[in-house]
Amino acid sequence: MSKRHVAFIKPDEPSFLKKLKKEAGYKEGPTVDTKREDYGEVSQEDFEDKEDELPTVVVLKRGDLTAEEAKIEEDRLQKEIEEAPADLDAPIVFKAPKKQETEDIPKKKSSKNDSKKIKNKTLLSFNDEEDDD
Repeated sequence: MSKRHVAFIKPDEPSFLKKLKKEAGYKEGPTVDTKREDYGEVSQEDFEDKEDELPTVVVLKRGDLTAEEAKIEEDRLQKEIEEAPADLDAPIVFKAPKKQETEDIPKKKSSKNDSKKIKNKTLLSFNDEEDDD
């Protein structure tokens, strides 16, 4: 069996579409080859949040963290992470999720009991044991 090569050749755009796009100022979007472009070196500052990208801190009531307290806590957590690296020799332990309290979960009606209570004689039945006289 011979191997077939499949290729796509984009047809030329009709002149009326070229004219409309030119009048509207349309710019072509990304193509398949866009992902192969080289965007240059990536630095560490590209990954850090800029001041205008940081979240807005809103203090609604007494006891909420202010922006300064949140920054101090974030720095403390970052310092802890840097000082205590992960122990790669320790075994991986999976913990079972905590069960929710029954008070928090709304009670559901038992669908099995409800379906047993409701019997509609007008429904079709394909049970051979029952015979309608």
